[in-house]
Amino acid sequence: MPTSSTRRLAVRTAAFMAAAVAVPLTGAPAVAQQQHRPAVVQRAPVFRPPPRVYAPPPRVAPQVHVNRPVTPRFTQPQTGNRFHAVNPNLSRGNPNFHPNNPGVQHVNPNLRINPNLARPKGGFPTQGANALKFGPAKPVFSPVVRPGGPPLRPAFPVVGMHNRFWPILRGPKFIWLAGHRRFFVPVGLLGVALIGGSYWYPDGYVSIAGPACTGFTPDGCQLQWRMVDFEDGDGAPQCVQYCPQAGPPPAQAAELPPPPALVQNGTCQVTIYAEPEFGGLSAPTSDSQPALSETGWKNEISSIQVQAGTWDFFSAENFGGESIRLTAGSYPMLAPEWSKRIGSFMCVEPGTPGA
Repeated sequence: MPTSSTRRLAVRTAAFMAAAVAVPLTGAPAVAQQQHRPAVVQRAPVFRPPPRVYAPPPRVAPQVHVNRPVTPRFTQPQTGNRFHAVNPNLSRGNPNFHPNNPGVQHVNPNLRINPNLARPKGGFPTQGANALKFGPAKPVFSPVVRPGGPPLRPAFPVVGMHNRFWPILRGPKFIWLAGHRRFFVPVGLLGVALIGGSYWYPDGYVSIAGPACTGFTPDGCQLQWRMVDFEDGDGAPQCVQYCPQAGPPPAQAAELPPPPALVQNGTCQVTIYAEPEFGGLSAPTSDSQPALSETGWKNEISSIQVQAGTWDFFSAENFGGESIRLTAGSYPMLAPEWSKRIGSFMCVEPGTPGA
């Protein structure tokens, strides 16, 4: 029978054997596995920036400006958010002021409107009792004439006389007369004129009427109101400019016949209408009208009544373009080439009323 010491030795041996068996089961496979692994190469870490996150900008609340009443330095009664000033010097209200409508006041009873002044659409009256009433179109200021200053010289050939510029035509000139186109003889066929012992050469036809067609121009020429023949016979008075020329005297020269006599104490009177048969707006006048756009009548005339004198009507402003001559009489229907195609007109010869 084993002893106690023997039993203690057996217990120790069993414990040792158990520990020896446990070591290969746990540690040996791990060591062998570690021996067969490839060597791990240590590499430097790669820097990778963190991803950017785009966040929307923060919403800022809109600024609201509050108008705060500013307290004045003087004492005023306050109502709500407004101050009402009180003037101690005002003891009563203005009797000419309407409290219900602040924009309307009493009209001065001493003011009277002159019925002879024509009022344009712009609100300002024209000057003079004989001013042309405004027509259907909108008045347009003409750059040829500057108010309060000398007129501007147009781009086309003109003659400066009497503080105005008058068109001069050196080519063929014709007028519509009694429904027919009548050509004047070429200006070169008028011949050299002997005036005051000097020779003067015809230079062109000027759109200016007698008796204004007289005297010397700033260019050293002179105007003569004379009778000019048509190519097919007869004739009509015209204003002709004569100028001097350097050189030997001409072989032939003729004295000018006396200018046609104008009616003594004659008058000029015409009425224009916007529609045929004397309908629509009308405007009487006794003055020449160089720029109908300034009064709203350019290309707006459809019928005409000539009460006195002989009148030339032009297709362009400043007495330019083609012209038609009308004597005293009624013209309820203008030709298609003239209806609503008139830009200016002038009185060529004063006449007897009704003649």
